[in-house]
Amino acid sequence: MDVLSDDIVSATLHEMLSVMHQPIDNLMVRLVQLGFQPITQGSAFIYAVSLFVVRYVHHMDEGIEQKISIKLAQSDVLNHPAINRFIGNKVGEAIDNKVKK
Repeated sequence: MDVLSDDIVSATLHEMLSVMHQPIDNLMVRLVQLGFQPITQGSAFIYAVSLFVVRYVHHMDEGIEQKISIKLAQSDVLNHPAINRFIGNKVGEAIDNKVKK
């Protein structure tokens, strides 16, 4: 089932992400000022969620339909250099652990 086909789900998701945008933007500006680096699983998760929200709102503001905005925001997160680096490090660690066993 495509949950976004339900008007209530779609509208609620949009409202939730839109409301989160400004606080997340403020948080990320401050974290960057403090030298934040997404190097742990928790910090990478915070960064990825924050980036997703910011990019989703950006795409919606461009007039792109919600389903496409979500896909583009997902792509933006997965293609971001810091997220790529984190995922690459985790994959490398997992491979190293399997080889050492």
